[in-house]
Amino acid sequence: MESLPFADAAGLREDYEAVDWTTTPLGDPAGWSRELRRALQVVLGTRFPALVAWGPELVMLYNQPYADMVADKHPAALGRRVREVFPEAWDGIAPLFEEVFAGRATWSVDMPLPLQRKGFLEEAFFTFSYSPIRGQDGEVLGTLDIAVETTRQVQDHRRLELLTLLGDLATDLDEPAEVAARALDVLRTAPLDLPEVDLHLPGAAGAGHRRVLPAAPEPLRPRQVLVRPGEGGPLAWVPVPAALGETSPGVLVARLSPHIAPDATYRDFLRLVAATVGDGLSAAASYQAERRRADLQAWQARRLGGLVAVAQALPDVDGEEDVLRVLERGASALLGADGVVLGVLEPDGSGTAGLTVLGDPQDPAAAALPAALRGVPVADAARGTAAWPLRLTDRTAGVLGLSWRTPRELRPEDRDLLTALAASAAQAVDRVRARRAEREAADAVRSLAETLQRSLLTSAPQPEHLEIAVRYLPAAEHAQVGGDWHDAFLTASGTACLVIGDVTGHDQDAAAAMGQVRNLLRGIGYSLEVSPASALSALDRAMRDLGVGALATGVLATVEPVEGLRAWRLRWSNAGHPPPVVLAPDGRVQVLRTDPDLLLGMDAEFQRADHVHGLVPGATVLLYTDGLVERRGASIDDGLDWLASTAARFADLGPDAVCDAVLAEVAGHAEDDVAVLAVRVRAEPVA
Repeated sequence: MESLPFADAAGLREDYEAVDWTTTPLGDPAGWSRELRRALQVVLGTRFPALVAWGPELVMLYNQPYADMVADKHPAALGRRVREVFPEAWDGIAPLFEEVFAGRATWSVDMPLPLQRKGFLEEAFFTFSYSPIRGQDGEVLGTLDIAVETTRQVQDHRRLELLTLLGDLATDLDEPAEVAARALDVLRTAPLDLPEVDLHLPGAAGAGHRRVLPAAPEPLRPRQVLVRPGEGGPLAWVPVPAALGETSPGVLVARLSPHIAPDATYRDFLRLVAATVGDGLSAAASYQAERRRADLQAWQARRLGGLVAVAQALPDVDGEEDVLRVLERGASALLGADGVVLGVLEPDGSGTAGLTVLGDPQDPAAAALPAALRGVPVADAARGTAAWPLRLTDRTAGVLGLSWRTPRELRPEDRDLLTALAASAAQAVDRVRARRAEREAADAVRSLAETLQRSLLTSAPQPEHLEIAVRYLPAAEHAQVGGDWHDAFLTASGTACLVIGDVTGHDQDAAAAMGQVRNLLRGIGYSLEVSPASALSALDRAMRDLGVGALATGVLATVEPVEGLRAWRLRWSNAGHPPPVVLAPDGRVQVLRTDPDLLLGMDAEFQRADHVHGLVPGATVLLYTDGLVERRGASIDDGLDWLASTAARFADLGPDAVCDAVLAEVAGHAEDDVAVLAVRVRAEPVA
């Protein structure tokens, strides 16, 4: 009995089994098509959030990361139409599905798609690609969606831009009242995060200002973010600290977005806004004292510039060690830290036993790391150490540790800065691990596919009158293999059959189809004892009757002695493949150009042609796939001319050496897989 298509769904299997599929457009899973099963297998096999939207009705099937991403919409979304599950985002994605069913893949970067998934209509951004899933006849049957949510990155980027603009306030104004007015102007350019905003300032800075939002309902503690429900969105009150630890000059009041949860990250952003506004106000006041003015400006520029530099450098790192190096530069410049270490946890968030310390393990900061694993920052002023957790949405990725040679009391703005650094570092560590996992998965697929390819390519026989050599070279860059193959075998009567071929495509399916075509041709050539053209025609019919859904190019040749003469005869038939090349012992090269017949698998009734060419003793015939002669930006004739001139240099070599020498010319930069077969007739034919 065939297993259910979602048997490999792991933690989602019960959810899949709970769906009454007979009531959906897909019907009973036992009757799902091969294409649908294959698409679902791909989705369930990846760790990226992935969705199959099947048929014109776009019925949803997905994996566990996708279920985590859509949150409360799962498991009800299984088996339902995309439009029913995402009515709030339909206007944005409907045109993209139309593109797919027109046969074109789409690519969207940081696309805003509002989602009703956590009890409210949430602001969300995604980078994703919709790709058509085709049937054997090329018809688009559904859509494959590979998606990554980028909401946090988009929000962090625009918030960083706002903070940078606020930081500039202290450089061009010298009156606190002007700073406050300009700060409000800047803050009101960020309606996505701050739909309404106000500053409640005492004294001269608040004179003449009409309040548009209410005062705090209760006294505020330093760095407290007080949030209360409000009409049109929650209201938040944050004390505005003064630079250099002076008395707070006021309160930042903001109506928060109803589409963003007022979580720790949102609150940290409000603290940074309040701190930056406070820095600007304090800097403006300090302009009256020239001695402090230069110090404050330099401090402010260094603080904001360093934070921007760290945020810009982290997305480009390749490993956790690179993350540490960026943080070392940033923490030293921004906070004067003497030591920086980074503790990273295994992806499952395991405890202290799974903590790997990067940096100097003897640094005092290393000993402080475990205390922050519970997600709460820890600062020891007497010891001069601080440990800040690297918090992600669902877990702690590690801990950032800092140390100073002397006792250090962290100011509120130092804590805010550390929070921002830790948040950026957490995202960077998460990105590094995702990229590494993807590379490892790609390498594994490549290794498995190449092993499959080589297992289907056997060594060549060595009859008395011939020397035969075969080689296979995988492509230099891409991570897939294709359908290139070589073959050489003797028929029951001892005739040597030589085969070179290429099944269209570059994936495991092409390699599997190659194995079918190769084995069919072997059986036909061995048992029928017919000419190459007749054998290829029989292969056409077998591919049709046995349902081998593939197209292939190929050359089938035999080498036989001419009765009564010291000569040989090459007889071959060409199915849309590059022509054989003959190397004479004296260095002359002939490219046996003919009008190639149709590809194998196109027309089972097509009448194929045989061709004959005489061979002198010692001549070598070279058969090869198109990866040897095709180059980007060059014609096939240019490639054949190159091969002829190259092969002429190796005419005095044996078949093994010819194969190795030709492949050495393209090794390391071949754009496609290459199969090569060389056969040389010995000096004396066998009677």
